[in-house]
Amino acid sequence: MNRILAGDKQQNSSGRRAFLKGLGIGVGGLMVGSIPRLTHAVEQSGTSADPGLFATMFSMRSMRRLKSDPIPEETLRKIVEAGIQAPSGGNRQEWGFLLIRDPDLKRFIRDRYLATQQQMQTKQPPLSELPPERQRARKAGMYLSEHMHEAPVLLLACAVKEYPAWAGHARGSTATVHGSIYPAVQNILLACRAYGIGATLTTTHCFFEEELKQKVGVPENMEISALLPLGFPKGKFGQTKRKSVDEILFWDRWGNKKA
Repeated sequence: MNRILAGDKQQNSSGRRAFLKGLGIGVGGLMVGSIPRLTHAVEQSGTSADPGLFATMFSMRSMRRLKSDPIPEETLRKIVEAGIQAPSGGNRQEWGFLLIRDPDLKRFIRDRYLATQQQMQTKQPPLSELPPERQRARKAGMYLSEHMHEAPVLLLACAVKEYPAWAGHARGSTATVHGSIYPAVQNILLACRAYGIGATLTTTHCFFEEELKQKVGVPENMEISALLPLGFPKGKFGQTKRKSVDEILFWDRWGNKKA
């Protein structure tokens, strides 16, 4: 029996490696061993799970300091292809993904993004008054604002503004539009992580969206739902820092904690 189980495990591992190889993703890049707490949790859960997938998600930090090294076009195609495997409302797939590599266009976006961030900073508490983790986050955000044009690619994830089936219900239409594009954005972030590419989801472009749409030719009936700078990171990937699941998880009623 042990031989059979070992054989099945080896066969599944080989199959997974072949599948990932076909996608052009190195298994070793998933860093399973770098997150022992996660691996232990998967082992102790009593359920079957792929620790590689969990390791990818648990180490998918926002990377705002990016190298200017180019990303191969085939890799970019694979990343977007992974994105469009996500679900969309009614399977309408009314989305589009624009990869900005032109230096002038990237500088156009950087200038307006930076100006917006600088204006927003005037309404925030002084940096010195923030706790250390918030200081780090703000500094990283300002670095991205100042150096965004140095990222090799700026990805614009676009979606149709209105879900036709619920055009008469603004809340439902908006929720469906966003629920149709952000799963694709998350897939893109996961694919970037699998390739060792740094990325972060930003929405500051909303403050100059109409000007940006005209500049890059996005149709009027579409919105730019997310701006993602992509590039190989200057720093290292590591485990994300999040609240404990017990802090935010409730059972049956809001506020109910499972004993």
